[in-house]
Amino acid sequence: MKTMAFKPLEILFIPLFILAICNQRTIAQATQRPAVRACAVLDNELQHNMIPYTPEGSAAAPGEFPYMALIGHQKENDTVVFLCSGALIDKRFVITAAHCIKNGKPSVVRLGVTNLDDPAQSNGMVELKIKALHVHPNYTLTSAYNDIGLVELENDVNYSSLVYPVCLFTAAAIPLNNTELYSTRWGVNGQNIVGAIHMRILPIPLCRDAYSKFANRLFADGIRTTQLCAHKVNQLRDECAVATGPMVLVEDVGLNKYRLVGIDSFGIRCRSHVPDVLTRISEYLDFIENIVWPSK
Repeated sequence: MKTMAFKPLEILFIPLFILAICNQRTIAQATQRPAVRACAVLDNELQHNMIPYTPEGSAAAPGEFPYMALIGHQKENDTVVFLCSGALIDKRFVITAAHCIKNGKPSVVRLGVTNLDDPAQSNGMVELKIKALHVHPNYTLTSAYNDIGLVELENDVNYSSLVYPVCLFTAAAIPLNNTELYSTRWGVNGQNIVGAIHMRILPIPLCRDAYSKFANRLFADGIRTTQLCAHKVNQLRDECAVATGPMVLVEDVGLNKYRLVGIDSFGIRCRSHVPDVLTRISEYLDFIENIVWPSK
């Protein structure tokens, strides 16, 4: 019987080919920016729940938007007043508007609750002390540009069905008008609740036109591409209702997965035809990643 002889190159071809594929995958994973890698981990570990959407103007159901965070200031009598809201994006970080944390020094972040007047929600509530505040270096209180900041917590958050981070929207293009968008915020209609409303993004040129009639030092240079504009799909009856805010604009990609698109910066009350202006998250990924997921 003849024995089959293999040439050395034929023997080495398969393992070298496999090694090449592995290297390509490793390189592709390494070139992904930290926000993309973090989102992949969050999506894989997400506990799916199919909580029905709560009607606008009422408190969201616990776990409906598990990323929502309340940012509290401690008063001299040890009471905590919640003046702002934000979104949990990592075990140690909450993202919010810079104007919320530039003035004063918030002390605590509360998670896992959507109605402070509901005693039944206290069992799922999580409260953590704040370690540090990170305001965008180019933000000033006299301007609405670069209105973004990060709240760093003293300890890691334990994830649950009531407390879970939101992914960051990393695409360069703004979501299309047919995208399902929600605005979630604290203090809706002056109540101690987290509520949500449907939103639609307005193209920048139309937003600039809407604000061209208003002279305001906050946006002296007009609406920039680092911002985006959104308006309510269904206006509530009370157009002048106060919300503590800022609102968190997210894209609903299904199966209880959301992508954080923008953080509320400013708007004009009692003007239903004028959209809200938000800080565009995808334009500030470098600032966020350098603090939340710094390279080793």
